Amino acid sequence: MSLNTLLEQIKTTLAAAQPLRVVTRSLKDFGDRPEADLVKGIFTLVSQGEGGYNNLPGREAMFGKSNTVLVGQIMVSEDSEPVAIESAELAMVEEIKGFVRALPAGIDSLQMKGFRQSGQLEHPYGWVSIDMEMMT
Repeated sequence: MSLNTLLEQIKTTLAAAQPLRVVTRSLKDFGDRPEADLVKGIFTLVSQGEGGYNNLPGREAMFGKSNTVLVGQIMVSEDSEPVAIESAELAMVEEIKGFVRALPAGIDSLQMKGFRQSGQLEHPYGWVSIDMEMMT
């Protein structure tokens, strides 16, 4: 299965698991997103490449690992305290932790490796960047 096909399968599965969120593979700036989508929360799946192939004779460029970043973007009320954005970001992270604990066959090697977040610096906007890895 191609990496593009795997990413589409992850996107479709995540969208079904998180029907209240927007799930896409097109990363855009906050200003290019509809405010209604930002309030819902957006997950964007972005490929960061593939490598670590075994390269055994006859199996060149096979059995590697893909690196993917799942970017979460969200917006809270401007009159809220900055901690509200941190809470919203952490809720998104918890949703992804639950997602990777219950993956279907075909994408069941997807692992969450860690995450970064906005640190309340861009209130009322928030973001998380979740590092993911998967055997291909």
